[in-house]
Amino acid sequence: MRRILVLSCALAALTSCKSTLSEKGVVLSRSIEDFIPHDTVVLLGARIAKIQTTPVYRKLSTGTNFRELDEFVKKTRLDPRKDIDEVVFASNGKDGVLIVRGRFEDIPSLEALLEKEGAKRMPTAGRVIFEKDGAGVVFIDKSIALAAKLPYLQSAVKPGGDDNNKRNVLHEVAGLPQDKHVWGVAIGGFAPIPLPETGNLANLNRVFRSLETVTLTLDMQKGINLDAMGQCGDEKDAKQLHDMLRALIGFGRLSTPSDKPEMLRFFDRIKVDHAKRKVELNADVPLDMIDYFLSITGQKRPAA
Repeated sequence: MRRILVLSCALAALTSCKSTLSEKGVVLSRSIEDFIPHDTVVLLGARIAKIQTTPVYRKLSTGTNFRELDEFVKKTRLDPRKDIDEVVFASNGKDGVLIVRGRFEDIPSLEALLEKEGAKRMPTAGRVIFEKDGAGVVFIDKSIALAAKLPYLQSAVKPGGDDNNKRNVLHEVAGLPQDKHVWGVAIGGFAPIPLPETGNLANLNRVFRSLETVTLTLDMQKGINLDAMGQCGDEKDAKQLHDMLRALIGFGRLSTPSDKPEMLRFFDRIKVDHAKRKVELNADVPLDMIDYFLSITGQKRPAA
């Protein structure tokens, strides 16, 4: 399983108040878009309400103990399982802000709980941030809340500056399929995992940083299906990234224990292709394979 996690990191490298959708793709509502910082180069979104209707979610959540969550619901009258519709994470590559869209009907109770836990009120741009240990939460209204470290949260609450990066990211988001459960976009090369600046692995840093655009979508309706695309700076870097991903898949196959032949099926369902400067990846994990992973990790196999 450790090798699968490493491989997943590499795959990710290719990595009114309701959201509206266009025929072309995802268009974020103004209530979310307004609070995306101007220097955003990474934008990720998850449609929580839609995810919770999938067989995958039911499999993963069945039998899970939600005692602490149930206690939170009693204190705040906010149930994330019912009251959260969508979350969006925006980052400049170093700092990030979480934007949550849902129904926060009893904001005073939520604020009182934050103060009880030691949060201090911090007026900012006509709003009140509840800050503790260098991080904060702010309720914009009954449908939008933000959370981040300071001062990045303050920059989100009080937007300004050159928003060229933000517009470029939103343009890429608008081109993604509109029916996916999770989506993501990154522009301007960055390394998804820390790598040495010297030695053999240093070249991977250069390849990752040559990625001009990364898009990904995740569909959970019939299993877990990941589609990712990376646009590299030149064809040589695209070929090198393609070969690296293929090598990781091959290594995973060779390392599969003889008593777990089903793992070979997992690696067989990962496809990598490239054409000119573009690298495309698809990983398809069907529902029965999710059951298998739950069984080998010692978790109770949930009912379908």
